[in-house]
Amino acid sequence: MNKGILLALSGYLMWGCFPIYWALLNHVNPSEVLLHRMLWSVPVLFFLVYSKPSWRLNFKESLSSRKELLFLLITAILITINWGGYILAVNLGRVVEASMGYFLSPVLNMIGGYFFFHERISKLKQLAVLFATVGALFYVFSGDSFPWLGFLVGFTFSAYGIARKAMSSSAVPGLYIETLILLPFFLVFSIWFYSNFDGSFFNIDISTNILLFLAGAVTVVPLALFNAGAKLLPMTTVGILFLITPTLQFLVGYYLQNEAVNSNQLIGFIGVWIGLIMYSYGLIKDK
Repeated sequence: MNKGILLALSGYLMWGCFPIYWALLNHVNPSEVLLHRMLWSVPVLFFLVYSKPSWRLNFKESLSSRKELLFLLITAILITINWGGYILAVNLGRVVEASMGYFLSPVLNMIGGYFFFHERISKLKQLAVLFATVGALFYVFSGDSFPWLGFLVGFTFSAYGIARKAMSSSAVPGLYIETLILLPFFLVFSIWFYSNFDGSFFNIDISTNILLFLAGAVTVVPLALFNAGAKLLPMTTVGILFLITPTLQFLVGYYLQNEAVNSNQLIGFIGVWIGLIMYSYGLIKDK
């Protein structure tokens, strides 16, 4: 299997299971969960960056470029909004809505690949993209109300992926710099939060402490795999394969968390999967 596809696919499968993990922290304030995602990501990324000479060199090169740091600031804000939005969606029992937003993300990735990276694909893949696009749009807008939370999650993630592909920072070093850029803000926020609210960390039980502590690794590993895969693949391929993530999240929300889904959403869901199967066949045929 293509290395880029293997890396991206691994990240997508992990993201697909995210609702199960974050649902275990539903009793914790979403702001505190986001705080721990950011704080515990730093030591994990430090270890990863300094364990590989090429990542260490790329980290230093990125720090020396003002332009790269500016773009990393933008991507850091995008991914923070994405993290916070998804935690909130799980906390509010709106996993299906979040998956709806993520179904839009591949469409935006494909558009970005066409306009920003001049990617061209075969007619079979164009037809696959059309099915996936129509299915995703029908899925998103067939609900009873506009899914603003899901749209926020999907848009910020696709914008993050497109921006990171255009940058010179490697997956892990770039993510490390993103967390370091926002770390001072989160440290100030943590002081304010724990001064005004009763935090859950060390105040509930050991399982809560462990889940919050592992939030860094759970956050870093799939995102690093995605960034590494996206660097090696066309954005169109990144987009179409990403449909696996919201599909898994949809199934978790529907079957495990008993969230409501209407028949129109199921029709859109089927359209998305027809597009995914056709595109996968196109990838195999190209080989």
